[in-house]
Amino acid sequence: MINVDKSPTFPPALSELQNKETILVTTTLRAIKYLNNAVENDHKSTKRKSRYRQWYRSFKTAKRALDGIEAMRMLQKGQLRYCVKGDVRAQNALIEKLFNIAA
Repeated sequence: MINVDKSPTFPPALSELQNKETILVTTTLRAIKYLNNAVENDHKSTKRKSRYRQWYRSFKTAKRALDGIEAMRMLQKGQLRYCVKGDVRAQNALIEKLFNIAA
């Protein structure tokens, strides 16, 4: 199930993706505006932090930077299964493992 706002462009796009077998045929759309707003609000801090990083030279560097920002935000919010929100040692070990850098 995919939560989207009530834009009329989503149902045809879903059908096209299902015809191309990019996503499962059993995937359904749920057009509820407030649920989509919750997802968008979750990415607000990432958008704010990446606004000033407009000097990306390639998609590869942009992807790496945004992946790092998202991972740090997930750590900050305590959204990782095996890494408790206040456990700094576990968070440092995870950062080192994910990005091959010393935290």
